Amino acid sequence: MIAIDGSFGEGGGAILRQAIGLAAYARRPIRITNTRARRPKPGLQPQHLEAVRAATAVVGARVTGATLGSTQLVFRPGDLRPGTYALDVGTAGATTLVLQSILLPCLCSRGEFTLDVRGGTDVPWSPPVDYLRVVMLPALRDIGRAKVTVLRRGYYPKGGGRIRIHLAGREPPTAIGAVNPGWHTAIRGVSHAANVLSGRMVAERQASAAEESLQELGLPVEITPRYHPADSAGSGVTLWTVTEGAPALGGAALGARGKPAEKVGAEAASRLAAEVGSGAVVDRYLADQLIPFVAVLGGALRTSAITEHCRSNIYVAERIFGARFAIDGLRITAQPLA
Repeated sequence: MIAIDGSFGEGGGAILRQAIGLAAYARRPIRITNTRARRPKPGLQPQHLEAVRAATAVVGARVTGATLGSTQLVFRPGDLRPGTYALDVGTAGATTLVLQSILLPCLCSRGEFTLDVRGGTDVPWSPPVDYLRVVMLPALRDIGRAKVTVLRRGYYPKGGGRIRIHLAGREPPTAIGAVNPGWHTAIRGVSHAANVLSGRMVAERQASAAEESLQELGLPVEITPRYHPADSAGSGVTLWTVTEGAPALGGAALGARGKPAEKVGAEAASRLAAEVGSGAVVDRYLADQLIPFVAVLGGALRTSAITEHCRSNIYVAERIFGARFAIDGLRITAQPLA
């Protein structure tokens, strides 16, 4: 039984999700204590419970402590169970975060998995679904096949979104190599908003502000405004680079009550411009998501910042899988357990 301290580093839900994913892949039982100890509301919340449920289903795990507010969890993985699964966070909890617990075991296997997940698709403190679709999953294309379909947008506070993701491993998976810069040829983006905001042209205003802010990069910019049926009046912008020879870089921002649409667009543009200007090969958000895959397959990546999430994920990977990580400036390398 491997002990994981959930209060390590950033002390949030990422430790739980990544630990479960790595344990499921490695078939090693784990005990997580102090779950989300550094959060204002410690313990398991609905989206964390759904992440546990997802992993439990796809690897036939036995679990104790999976209750609302629990700060301790024991997870004993079994065998992978390819198939189709339905998950429901039940709130505006992020659907993209729920998937973190199962991406590694599903993509590094021979089976095929389809998950229908309900909850928030574009909510605070989580990757927007478009970032998952156009930045993160394409970066894993040499490891496995993944496709996300957005069936309905879900914004804070009501959620009500729905996505469907299909995952299938590729044999054999290859090591992660993301240290050589690519060539950025263009910038693309999606500016989305709930239908009720169409009269105020929120999506168009977000897109226009982002395009104006990105002119300094000297790249062609194309951002598509879109409106969607949704249970809450939300909005957001996700931007990404079209890059040859390296993963795309991403940047995103969400709308909020009292936040002008122009500020949302400019904020997303500023985040993407910072990543491009840093010379990063993978952006800081993608870097921490790739850590479990680097731990299992080996490899290296160069990012724009070593975040607390990244350090927490490294801690989990070293504890569960035995990988040895090294950080040299903004370069991260790992040797998997032989």
